[in-house]
Formats: sequence, C-alpha cells, structure tokens
Amino acid sequence: MKFKKVFAGFLSVSILSLSTITAFAADPEDLRIISDAEQIKEILPQSYFNSFTGVVKKITDREGIKGSKMIYVINEEGLEANIIVSDDTYIVNNAEIVTGAVITGFYEANAPMLMIYPAQYNAKVVAVQSQAENVKVDMFGKDLVSADNTLKLNISDATEIISQTGKSFKGDLANRKLVVLYGPSTRSMPAQTNPIKVIVLDDAADMDIIVDNKKIDGPRAYTNEQGTIMVPLRAAAEALGFEVAWDGGLKSIMVGKGISLKIGQDNYIYMKTAPIQLGTAPEVLGEKTFVPLSFFKEVMRMNNAYVFEGQIVIDNGEKME
Repeated sequence: MKFKKVFAGFLSVSILSLSTITAFAADPEDLRIISDAEQIKEILPQSYFNSFTGVVKKITDREGIKGSKMIYVINEEGLEANIIVSDDTYIVNNAEIVTGAVITGFYEANAPMLMIYPAQYNAKVVAVQSQAENVKVDMFGKDLVSADNTLKLNISDATEIISQTGKSFKGDLANRKLVVLYGPSTRSMPAQTNPIKVIVLDDAADMDIIVDNKKIDGPRAYTNEQGTIMVPLRAAAEALGFEVAWDGGLKSIMVGKGISLKIGQDNYIYMKTAPIQLGTAPEVLGEKTFVPLSFFKEVMRMNNAYVFEGQIVIDNGEKME
C-alpha cells in the first residue's frame, strides 16, 4: 500500500504542476489535489504513447529472443531505462542506433510494465535525435488532431505518406496511430504543422486472429497501402474447415469446392456466380496469400468478419452488427 500512496502523490504533483500553467486564470479555491488515476484521465487528454529520451550507453542482445536488443539509456535528469527494440519496432528513417546517440523510445501508454528499476519499455517506435525534424507518435482523430490535443496536422501535397513497410499509403489517416515528422509549428493550442512525412503504424500486425473462438497460428495480418486489413487466407480458411488448393501456373486458388480467386485480380468467384469485387485484390507477401478481411463475409459467407477490441474475429456464429 505504501507504493500506491507514493504513486498517487506523484500523479497529484503532476496535475498540480500542469495546473500552474494557467493558474493565473483560476480561483485558488478551485485548486484541488487529485489522486485517482481515472479522475486524471477524465481531466487531461491522453496520448496513446509515452516516451523516454536518453543517451545510449550500452546495446546488448536480449537473451532468448532473436533480433531483439536491450538499449540502456540515461536521460538528462540521470534517470536510467532499458528500451527494448525488436523486429516489430519501427525505426524512424531507418537510422542507426549507436552508443552515444540520443534516442527516444515511444511505447504504448496502457501496456503492462514490470515494476523494476531501471524501467523497461517495449518500444513501438524509436527515433534517433535529429536537428532537422521533430517526431510525434500518437493516435490522430477525425480532424487529424493528436489524442493529447497538442498537434494538428495540415496535410499538403508535399507531405510524404507511407505505411510502416515503406509503401505509399493512400488510405484515410483519421483515427490511426501515426508517426509524424515535422518542422515548424504554430504557437496555437493545439499547435498546427504541415508535416514533412507521415508513417501509418500497422495495428493489424499486433492483432490476434480468432477463428471460431480459437486463436490461429500463422502469418500476421497487415494493413495495405489502401488501409485495408489483409488476412492470411490459408491459415484462416483451414481453421474454418475448408481445403485450400494453389495452382501455380494460373496463380489461382480454390477454397473448398466452389470459391476461387486469382492473385492481383479483384474478382472473387462464389459457386459460379458473378464475380464479387471487394475493392482489393488478393496479395502475396512472404510467399503467403492474403485477402481482405471482408472476403470471409462477402465471399465465404461467414456471418462475422470484423475487428473487435484489438482482435480480428472470423466465425459463423450469431451475426454481429
């Protein structure tokens, strides 16, 4: 219980410190200490990401996890942290991380954390400090304002917009987690900027695929450059009880006895009926075929194919609207 009191006190000091920014406009009698985290969430806009910035002191391989690194850093206040970088971490500008560099690790604000010191942060994004640009990582809403209400994006023809894989992104940026590289911004609240580059983080890659109430193993889903969630066909179809046959010569696939499709063609055939267009053709990634999530509902006639609470759900149960 002692730790909870200390933590609550820290949050109270944080709120009180923030209040002093506009304290001249408030009645002193209205100031109060708030120690409940849920009350704080209601008062302050919440970013989807927190961050830690420090000088890299040591880089080591993370034992037992291939491709994962533990980066030991110290910030300006002398606080220490270990920033964990894995194959799934997006490195801004593909910059090299070396001892002596100043880096910022962005991690999900609501992710569970081990109560150890130095703190460990599983970085979703890492940026190496640059004088040429600022970096902001957050969820941006329908008006392209960050979740913490500090930055509004004014997209121009000069803004480069790409997916996490580096491909041009043509989909809607609203309500997506973005990495924003920008220069000057206005002094308004929120500040406004014409970003240099926007990278769309791929939420789908972090989602479990649940087929008939069971998590399936296999390739991860991804979001393509049009913003469509793409799901591994064979893994999902076989989990539903369908056989999947590949014709390498025709680059076509038969699912069960009556469903067929061809790579690169937005024409899905169900039981010799007229072709069904989904707006996205089947794609091959890493020698695996991926189809739009809507394929399972519109072509395979499953009752459900949707995203719910960070999971991709496909089943033939009661229809969910």
